[in-house]
Amino acid sequence: MQPWEDPELDEIRERHVRFAEEHLGGDALARDRAGEFSRDRWKACAEFGVLGTCMAKEFGGQARPVTHAVAALEGLGYGCRDGGFVYALCSQLFGLQMPLQLLATDELKRRYLPRLVAGEILAAHAFSETEAGSDALSITTTATADGEQFLLRGRKCFITNAPQADVALVFAKTSPGRSVLGLTAFLVDLQWEGASHGREFEKLGVRTVHMGELIFDDVRVPAGHVVGGKGGGIRVVGESTGWERAVLLTAALGPMSRCVDDCIAHAKTRRQFGKPIGAHQQVSSKIADMIVRLRTCRLVVYDMASRLQNGKSVQSMAQDAAIAKLFVSENYVKLEMDALQVFGVRGYLMDSFIQQGLRDSLSSTIYAGTSEIMRNMIARFAGLPVESR
Repeated sequence: MQPWEDPELDEIRERHVRFAEEHLGGDALARDRAGEFSRDRWKACAEFGVLGTCMAKEFGGQARPVTHAVAALEGLGYGCRDGGFVYALCSQLFGLQMPLQLLATDELKRRYLPRLVAGEILAAHAFSETEAGSDALSITTTATADGEQFLLRGRKCFITNAPQADVALVFAKTSPGRSVLGLTAFLVDLQWEGASHGREFEKLGVRTVHMGELIFDDVRVPAGHVVGGKGGGIRVVGESTGWERAVLLTAALGPMSRCVDDCIAHAKTRRQFGKPIGAHQQVSSKIADMIVRLRTCRLVVYDMASRLQNGKSVQSMAQDAAIAKLFVSENYVKLEMDALQVFGVRGYLMDSFIQQGLRDSLSSTIYAGTSEIMRNMIARFAGLPVESR
């Protein structure tokens, strides 16, 4: 039996498909065109338990295995054609809430995690800057100690959820230079004086999750808001990106599965040369390749989730997480490209979900580490002398 072929996981997936179809419907194409993010839909998902699946009960979660969270989000992604919205849910759960649960102080966890799980507040992962992304040690945002506080100064750029975020996990240098011990993570309330939202960026895909800037002008951050200890920022980055690379592409599984079903249905009903196009080997071969990509991507994601729930740390699986991120993201794009060929001009029109799915898939090879960075990491772990900086 494949890891996703469990009756309990099937029930979770189907329940979330039904929820998504009932509560996350509407005109997804119109929302995509307008770049509309819905707090009401976010709250509805939180109340249904999406953001608490694998979180501890003391924070309002359900303390279920990671595979249950993957099944829930796969079902949500199948039933909801708003790819950006589902990606945002995955990003907050895996890239923010899990690292906070593992590394934040008890006080911070009690204060913020229940509100995040309940959908009362939204969080952003504020690492990237205009000149710093994959190069973690080149950030210029600084945090200077001032008694029991830090003065945070800098500008974060290309931050998912920034325009709507209420809190942010902010990375700053607490000592000069490129030492790994000079980076510290802070949980910052964006209502504090000196914190502000900057410009918003218009994107090609995943348009319903917004991206923007966060600006920090001598924001006074209490020392108690340090996550992972002073100088522990690299560990926090590793935990966050590790979870993202391992299972964030859960957000791709639902759309991939739905896309395969859409192509099969189209190939059965669309006729050319007197027969369904699915009877033509060129079309049927493309769909066969799509099925292979979907099955293997599922296997990879559920395998990573199973290992995480069995106590493996993301740090110990860094190479495998990079492999998972690279493999699933690139096959996601290939699957959506094949779907465009199956649908032809109908898929290319802006009133088609096929073009939306393709645009949404393209970002997967960039966020949480580009395909090029993933290949560098995989090669480095194999012992090749690939420079990391």
